[in-house]
Amino acid sequence: MFSATPVLLTLAAIGHAAVHESLPALPYGWSKFDQTVPSSAQIKLHVSLAYQNLGQLESRLAAVSTPGSPDYGKYIDLDEQQAIFAPTNETASQVISWLEEAGAQDISWDGHSVSFVSTVQQANSLLETEFSLYSNGDTVKLRTTQYSIPDDLSGAIDLISPTTYFGSTTAQSISRARTSASKTQNAPPTKRQFSSSCETVIVVSKNRTYDVLSPLCLKELYNIGNYSVDKSAGSSIAFGSFLNQSASYSDLAGFESIFNIPSQNFSVLALINGGVDDQNSTTEQDGEANLDVQNIIGLVDGLPVGEYITGGLPPFIPDLLSPNKSTEQNEPYLPYYQYLLSQPNSNLPHVITNSYGDHENTVPERYAKRVCNLIGIMGLRGRTILESAGDEGVGAVCLDDSNGEPQFTPQFPGTCPYITAVGGTQFTTPEYAWNASSGGFSNYFPTAFYQKQAVQTYLDDYISPATKAYYADNDYANFSGRGFPDISAHSLYPDYLTVVDGLPEPNGGTSAASPVVASIFALLNDARFRAGQPALGFANPLLYALEARNSSGINDIIYGGSLGCSGVDLQSGEVIQGAGIIPYASWNATIGWDPVTGLGTPNFQNLKDAALAAWYEPRY
Repeated sequence: MFSATPVLLTLAAIGHAAVHESLPALPYGWSKFDQTVPSSAQIKLHVSLAYQNLGQLESRLAAVSTPGSPDYGKYIDLDEQQAIFAPTNETASQVISWLEEAGAQDISWDGHSVSFVSTVQQANSLLETEFSLYSNGDTVKLRTTQYSIPDDLSGAIDLISPTTYFGSTTAQSISRARTSASKTQNAPPTKRQFSSSCETVIVVSKNRTYDVLSPLCLKELYNIGNYSVDKSAGSSIAFGSFLNQSASYSDLAGFESIFNIPSQNFSVLALINGGVDDQNSTTEQDGEANLDVQNIIGLVDGLPVGEYITGGLPPFIPDLLSPNKSTEQNEPYLPYYQYLLSQPNSNLPHVITNSYGDHENTVPERYAKRVCNLIGIMGLRGRTILESAGDEGVGAVCLDDSNGEPQFTPQFPGTCPYITAVGGTQFTTPEYAWNASSGGFSNYFPTAFYQKQAVQTYLDDYISPATKAYYADNDYANFSGRGFPDISAHSLYPDYLTVVDGLPEPNGGTSAASPVVASIFALLNDARFRAGQPALGFANPLLYALEARNSSGINDIIYGGSLGCSGVDLQSGEVIQGAGIIPYASWNATIGWDPVTGLGTPNFQNLKDAALAAWYEPRY
């Protein structure tokens, strides 16, 4: 395929190479960019090494996360994590030797992956591939559709990135001031569906007001009441910011002023993978980050709040195109979680919420499973990781990339079984499922150990046999997959208020719901710490155990449902060109767990009592 070079000869001496990852087709919306990549252009690649003992991860996580387990709450720290899971030095040496012999430059090893720099020509020869530029109309990325590695390294290398991950990472939020929400399928509610404290009117200008959801309303809605924290107890919370976003200190001050919240700031805990804390109001991209921090500050009563900013630096050095910030988008998940797992427990917040996601089928399966395993290890460390479920309902593009056939669109990382995925509701009295709350079943991960009973009950009792057969027989949904979301909170109707670039605007989506649930979990940790108990950690086993007992700690949502796969974007009302159409695609909110709202919404006071009592359950 390529001309003979010293690099190729070196590879031939190593032995036979086999395809390690490949894509059956380009992800939806992507095509080759009409520009040749200079063979001398340099790129930086990361070889993720295989972890040890991953077969033990789930059983260990279940043991420390399940009330009644003898090991409940017995979390590990960095040193034990490395002893159990870290790639071996022998594995690292094998890969480094391979790269050195191939002429790679700037080789470095960080405990998770080996990074190196090479020319595009060298990388093509090294991996028996062809890197090209691809575009989806908004961004340009240097990628390939398959690559190979030597047979004798197949057990040492998990994956190489960025290669086959094109990605569609987006913030799961709805800027209602800048986006026209669909009125045809979900009209705004009448006033009788709002409680009085939720009818907050914000005057923006002489002729413009917003009816929005206030922090006071959220406290009433989720029974937080006047709960007061003890900051000395040590509970903490953080949020992740991707896609060149960073939260604004001045906008937070404006939000606090509007709702008369005591002044509190947040701390940037780390700049990861080229992340930048941009406080310049003329250049910053802060809508999602502001939504996260403002929702958190409104609820946590002064607990420490932190931000992790993860950049999306391109793999090419320097840019192959003219300067264009849209090229600075690379997959954020691996560097983000690898950084977190490089820190001791003393440096990690107890709860971390993230509001960015991808269509699961656009994330290579190896990549998704590696990220998910890292999230599982975070649970072993006693950290609660939350993720917004998404804002596309059953799905938007609704295509199986492998064959072009219609299929529901699960959202990653919400489909990871080791994360708490947060769906969305609307209205307040009573709460309804939000029609755009993403949910369903993973095509990568099986039904999670803690949810088998809840999901089976849904499949047996709350979805009709005809609907189940229609979805399953046409491969629209994988009912043996991990069901998501796990829990929900308010997303829209009424809207949230976010101050962006000094101006208040209505906002929402599951990006708003995830920091709300995360804040409630941070308050639960405060209560547990004050009682001398360990952190909540991975919350799902506790949440599903409470649902099985009909606990009052979770408000079951039984009204409404989600839509999608109609060829129309649920938020903008715009037609999605080439999308898969699935007639009657929907999920309904039902008794118990359902693929719209999960188990339901939190009732803090009752959930607090249950979380405290869980520590005293008899050990089996």
